[in-house]
Amino acid sequence: MRILIFLLILIQIINIINGSDIEYFTFRKDLRKCASPMCGGYFFKRINSEANEKEMHVTGLSLINANLKPNKMDDEKNVIVSGEITLTDKDQGLYSFFLKGIHSRMVIPPTDDNKSRPRKGVAAESYGFLSNSGIACIQAKGCPVLKFSKINTNETTNFATYTEPYTTSVSLLDKNWFSSRLIKTDKTFYVGSIVLGSISKGELTVSSIFVNTEDPALPCPENPSCTGGKIQTFARSLDRCPIFNKCVNKGVCHLGIPHCPVGYTSYSIPSAPNGCLKYYCDPDSLPNPSTVLGP
Repeated sequence: MRILIFLLILIQIINIINGSDIEYFTFRKDLRKCASPMCGGYFFKRINSEANEKEMHVTGLSLINANLKPNKMDDEKNVIVSGEITLTDKDQGLYSFFLKGIHSRMVIPPTDDNKSRPRKGVAAESYGFLSNSGIACIQAKGCPVLKFSKINTNETTNFATYTEPYTTSVSLLDKNWFSSRLIKTDKTFYVGSIVLGSISKGELTVSSIFVNTEDPALPCPENPSCTGGKIQTFARSLDRCPIFNKCVNKGVCHLGIPHCPVGYTSYSIPSAPNGCLKYYCDPDSLPNPSTVLGP
């Protein structure tokens, strides 16, 4: 009997890891003052659900991925979680949440441009993932080459272009990383972003992006060392990992250190041709890629 129970639990874990039955939720802490487990825990609500859909009360969280940090859920108004709600006590009607992922909203720094820009707010906003639609057109202009997949539903909408507020307002944002997380590709470990926005006349207007806090999903590769007094220089991969470029003689560098906007952390790597530091501003919710362990 114990072996059967173990196997059932193992099958459930494998299904969750592989994405089976995964849903996405907003949540809030249960601050009611009564005895546990009837009080305490969280209230979960599926994103993109009807306004009258009731919240689900869960008594606790469980997870098996060391890269997931439950403290990333503290800012509950700016976080979306993914996983599965499971019944743990049929008699008392108690549920728990198997945590699979945490997405955190990227901060939009205030600028004169986005302060004065009017919100287009014509169509209702939805949460979704972006990917290539697979459509090819003779004329590129207006071709719906991108697809918006509405989360927790089977709805998809093809569109041609999009606008977003981040690349113009976040100084030193790694645009290669940002683009790779915005448009889903067929990667084994996809750690893409959730988009909140609306589509009108073939254009997606993005108001917020929620990045996967488990990014990168795998450890960065080791890099070779240099000899003869030379120093390493690096490029940056799409996973924000330092990738060895070449060994160089240390040159004269500018000593100024740029500052990142609120909500972002500064990272730097020695770069060619003189080994001077190149700086990037990454969202605070992302880990230092050099400290990431395996899933």
